[in-house]
Amino acid sequence: MLRKLNNYKAYILFESLIALSLLCMIVGSYLSLNTFLFKKNKQAIDRLQLHRVLYEEVNHYENYKVRSENDNYQVHFYEINNQLNEVVITDGKETVSVKKE
Repeated sequence: MLRKLNNYKAYILFESLIALSLLCMIVGSYLSLNTFLFKKNKQAIDRLQLHRVLYEEVNHYENYKVRSENDNYQVHFYEINNQLNEVVITDGKETVSVKKE
């Protein structure tokens, strides 16, 4: 009867190691996916912020015909026949443009 217990101990140890390795793989994949989603969320927030700044700059330019200066981003206004045709904003990493059709 003791021999049978020893065989089961090895089987239980082997089964525990397999379960632990599966659990580690699941946790590792969850963490990598979570990190990827946080990076994508940060990029989306940055892009949304650029769109907001672009909206404010265009609104200010259309109302006052004056360009505001900022060190964090660059805004370029392109006019054809004294009408605003295209606006491009760049913050070093990303560029957002709006064209009038």
